[in-house]
Amino acid sequence: MNRFLLLPTLAISLLAGQCLAQASDTNASQSADQTSSTATTQPVEPQQAVPGAENGQDPYGRPVQPVGTTQASPLPAVAPNDQQQFAQNVKDVYFDFNRSELRADDSATLQQDAEWLKAHPDVVFTIAGQADPRGDIVYNLFLSDERALATRDALVKLGVSPQQIVFAHGWGKLYPVCQQDDESCWSQDRRAHLEAWSPDAGPLTIGAGSVSGAE
Repeated sequence: MNRFLLLPTLAISLLAGQCLAQASDTNASQSADQTSSTATTQPVEPQQAVPGAENGQDPYGRPVQPVGTTQASPLPAVAPNDQQQFAQNVKDVYFDFNRSELRADDSATLQQDAEWLKAHPDVVFTIAGQADPRGDIVYNLFLSDERALATRDALVKLGVSPQQIVFAHGWGKLYPVCQQDDESCWSQDRRAHLEAWSPDAGPLTIGAGSVSGAE
């Protein structure tokens, strides 16, 4: 065959091969992009996100949401009238220095709290553990968390529904109640603060003087 007739045929073959290679690269790239996109949207299971988590709960029994999933709708705020009654009837509990065990004199307070909460099962609330200013930040976060959990567990044992407790967490020494460096003030900081739920609930609503007292 004439070699000049072979040139167009060879050029077409090379062009077709190049197109196929480009198409293959494009498909591979798209596949990789799709794989990457799929990987980034896969939820991370609680067991991977939180060490020691099991059955959707952390080691302390608090619910853990898988990372990357759609969050539930926010809880509605407790009605103002119920918030006022909550503040009048549900009291904080206090702790000894460097301790997270509930004191004997907390029993009557917790019993009163539990009776009111059981009579108002639609009222949801938070438990914020706190510590006095002494000690380092990390230790006080741990200690205040233990105080919040001890209070939660005691209320549940007294018949309060766990579904009423939005969260029980410690805030450490970041939001002191008062500013004096003496035991009368520190004893007010060593507490578990109970508060009716509102959408802006958090460290800035933990107690009197909490904003100005932040370190």
